[in-house]
Amino acid sequence: MKNKGNSTFRRLLPYMGKYKWSYGGLSLTMLADIGLNLTFAWFLAKVLDAAVSAQTDQWRELILIGIGILILMTITYFTDSFLKHSVSANIRNDLRQTAMSRVLRYPYAHFHSKHSGDLMSRMTNDNQTIGGACTFYLMDLIKNPLLAFCSFIYLSILHWQLALICLSMGPIMLVMGALFGKIIRRISLQIQSQKAESTTILQDILQSFMVLKTFGLEPKLFRRYQEKSDQIVSSEVKEAKIHGMANGLSALVNFLTFMIAMLMSGYFVATGSLEIGAMGAFIQLMNFLVHPFTQLPNMWANLQQALGGADRVFEVIDGPTEFNDIKEAPVADKKPSTMSVQDVSFAYEKNAAPILEKVSFQAEAGQTIAVVGPSGGGKSTLFKLLLGFYPQFQGKIQLNGEGLEDQPLEEWRSYFSYVPQETYLFSGSIKDNLLDGNEQATDAELEEALKQANAYEFVQALPEGIHTNVGEKGTRLSGGQKQRIAIARAILRDAPILLLDEATAALDNESEVLVQQALTRLMKQRTTLVIAHRLTTIQHADVILVLESGHIVERGTHEELLNRNGKYAELYNRNAEELISA
Repeated sequence: MKNKGNSTFRRLLPYMGKYKWSYGGLSLTMLADIGLNLTFAWFLAKVLDAAVSAQTDQWRELILIGIGILILMTITYFTDSFLKHSVSANIRNDLRQTAMSRVLRYPYAHFHSKHSGDLMSRMTNDNQTIGGACTFYLMDLIKNPLLAFCSFIYLSILHWQLALICLSMGPIMLVMGALFGKIIRRISLQIQSQKAESTTILQDILQSFMVLKTFGLEPKLFRRYQEKSDQIVSSEVKEAKIHGMANGLSALVNFLTFMIAMLMSGYFVATGSLEIGAMGAFIQLMNFLVHPFTQLPNMWANLQQALGGADRVFEVIDGPTEFNDIKEAPVADKKPSTMSVQDVSFAYEKNAAPILEKVSFQAEAGQTIAVVGPSGGGKSTLFKLLLGFYPQFQGKIQLNGEGLEDQPLEEWRSYFSYVPQETYLFSGSIKDNLLDGNEQATDAELEEALKQANAYEFVQALPEGIHTNVGEKGTRLSGGQKQRIAIARAILRDAPILLLDEATAALDNESEVLVQQALTRLMKQRTTLVIAHRLTTIQHADVILVLESGHIVERGTHEELLNRNGKYAELYNRNAEELISA
C-alpha cells in the first residue's frame, strides 16, 4: 500500500480501537476457522484411509467427529459474520457522526463553497465502502496468510517436495495483488468522484422541479445526467476489465498449481511414497495454501477501493470549523439589546471590490432599523456579518458593548432570531419546526406562538393539526403559511434581536397582511433590523438606512427622508407606482 493508503488506514485505527473486544472475538474466530480447516483435511485423510483399508469399525467414531466439526464450523462462521457486520456498521456510524458533526460546524463560507450533493455522496456512498476495509478485507488479509502458513507446515509433514511446489506460486500472486490493487484504487477513486457529481445533478433536479418544468429543461438536464452516468459506466467497465484480468490470471495460476500437484501426488501414490489418505488431505490443504494467494489481488483491490472511500470521508472531516464542539447554545439575555456597527468594510475575496465599505450605525435597545436600497447594495451581506458568518471583516460590530471577537459564536448568535424571505422548514411536523425555536416550549406556549403569528386557525384546520407533516422544505404549505410558522418559531426563540430579510416580499396581498400583523407583534420589545422590499411596510421604523453600492448614502426617519427628496424618496415613489400598477 502506498503512503496515502497507510495514512488513511492509520486514521481508521482509533475508530477500530473502540471495538477492540470485538476484534479480539474476530481473532478467536479466525484462529478457530484455521484450526477447523486443518482439522477437516485431517478428517478427510482418516476417512479415505479407513475406506481404502475397509476399516468399517471406525465409521461410528468418524461420523461423530464429522458432526462435531460441522457444529463448531456453524458456531464459528455465525459468530465471525455477526461480529464483522456489527463492527462494520458501528465504525461507519461513528464516521458518519464525526463527519456530520464537522459539517454542522463548517463556517458559512466553506459550506457554501461545497455542493450539497457531493457532501451527501461522501457521507452515504463513500461511507458505505469503509466497513469492509475495517473488517472483512482486513481480517481476510490476516487470516489467509496464516492459513497458508499453517497449511504449508502440514503439507511439509505430509510431503515436503509437493509443499514447495505449491508455495512457489505465492510470490507471483503477491506481485499481481500489488499491481492490480494500485490500478483499481485509482479507478475506484475516479468512479466515486463521478458518482458524487451525478448525485449533485440529481439533487439539483429534485430541488428545482418547478423551474425545470416551467423552462422545459428536461432534455438539457437529462443529457447532463446521461453524460455523467455514461462516464460512470465507462469507468466501471474499465474497473471490471482489471478485475477480470486479476481473477483470470489468479485462476490460471491456481489451476496450474492444482494440476501439477495432482499429477505429482498421484505419481507418488503410485510409487508407494504417499498414502491415498495423505493424498486427499494434501489436495484439501493445497487449496488452503494456494487459494489465499489467488484471492489476494481481488482482496487487495477491494481494500484499496474501501480506503479510497475513506479518503473522501476524511476530506469532509478535515474541513474547517467555526467552533470546537457542538453543544446547546446559551440563552441570551431577553432584554432588548443595543447594537453598534462601526466602520465595517467587507469583500468576499481578497483584492475584490468591497461589498460593504465604512458602514456605521447604532441600533438602540428596542429600536427598529430598516435597511433599504437597490439589489446588490450589500443588505443581505450586512445580515451575514451580523450573524458572524464572515468574521474576517474590517471595523467593529458590538452587542451591548461586547464585540464579536469577545465571545463564542454560539453565544453571539443566541441574541438573534431570523426570518428570511424564503422560509426553510425542516422535514417533520409543524410542532417539530416550532420546537426548533425552543425545545422546552409547552403546548400552551406553542399555541400562543401560533396565535401571535396568525397561524393558529389554519393549523387547526389541517387534518392532523399541529402534527401535520410539512413535507420536504415545507412544500405541503403555502408561502404565507410557511412564513407564519417561521414567525411562530422566531416568537418561541424569544431572542432580543430580530433580523427580517424581506419577509413579505414573495407573498400575495392577503398573506402579506397576515404576515405583517404577525411581524408587528414579533417586533414588540425587540431590537429589529429589517431589509425591506415594500417600503410602505417600514414607514414607522425609528431609523431608515439607504444602502447603495456598499455605502450608507442616506439615513433618517420616513418623513425626513421623503422631505430630502433624495435616493429614498426616489425608491419610495417608484415602489408606490409599482404597487398601484399591480
